[in-house]
Amino acid sequence: MATHTAAWIKRKHAPLELGPVETPITGPGEILVKVRFIAFSPIESKQQKIEVHPLTYPNILGLSFSGVVESVGPDVEKFSKGDNVAVARPHDKSNDPRFGSFQQYALACADTTSKLPSSEFLESGAKVVLNLATVTAACSHFLGLERPGLDKPKSHRGERILVYGGSSSCGGLAIRYATAAGYEVVTTFSPKNHEYVASLGPAVVIDHTNPPDKVIEDLQAHGPYHRILDTIGVPPVTNIITKYLGGAGGGSYNTLIPVFPGTNPIPGNVERRFESYSWIFNNPEHEEFRKWYYDTLVPQGLESGVIVPTPSQRIDGGLANTQHALDLMNRGEVSGHKLVLDPWD
Repeated sequence: MATHTAAWIKRKHAPLELGPVETPITGPGEILVKVRFIAFSPIESKQQKIEVHPLTYPNILGLSFSGVVESVGPDVEKFSKGDNVAVARPHDKSNDPRFGSFQQYALACADTTSKLPSSEFLESGAKVVLNLATVTAACSHFLGLERPGLDKPKSHRGERILVYGGSSSCGGLAIRYATAAGYEVVTTFSPKNHEYVASLGPAVVIDHTNPPDKVIEDLQAHGPYHRILDTIGVPPVTNIITKYLGGAGGGSYNTLIPVFPGTNPIPGNVERRFESYSWIFNNPEHEEFRKWYYDTLVPQGLESGVIVPTPSQRIDGGLANTQHALDLMNRGEVSGHKLVLDPWD
């Protein structure tokens, strides 16, 4: 039986270890992908450090990747050997190491895989396929925003959206998603990422490195907001948004992060909403939404330029440096970039 190399997590909180793994055979609804790019997300470093979701061990972490189809399951029709694809690991496969991205070959579910226009989109596809799913579900399902125009942005509808954290991967994608849907976006940034955030097309950018009272003053000056999406979620940000909303008469907003210890009490007239956003794609009730996301938004959004991925920060050294990538995120040393790695390096 053929084998390949993977970065294993052998037990809870353990550092990653390189080791062999049997190269799997595809079953119904599955495709086998030769991984070309692994894209890292903060949730992966948190999973190792604090086990956000219970896992069985040993396991292979990793939620998003891109590569070339090696083989397809007996009932898979929309993919063929040689296709370039971007893959999001389904939630129900978190305890099946065959689907983890931290390896050279990985299984993918056809339902959560996007066929990319060409090999030039492999790196971009790996970077967006997971976080854009979160943004899409948050914006269009939970916040009720219109879907974006993919041929050309929709005309402005006169409604302002606040995206807190424009230089984060999800924040940048949310700016592009909302502006292409015709909304006027106000976002926050740090000066070192100003050029990148401004290039995404927000109407207003607010420096969130200012003192909290100044940030709140700026939020007030550019509001009110039709909807608010917080892509950062740490206590100082929660404190700013809830204080702003509380002073504005109350309201609700959505965040991508659960409440952290150290968050101030939330005013009684403010609701902070956290959801497991992309889980809705597992619900048969939202099959059309899922198909539109994977079959249309990801490939056409990338090709048209409506979807702009966060700039890459390449991690050299292949799978041997997978742990290094997680450590960089745990130490807070990644800003305005998406870590990517070639497992064959």
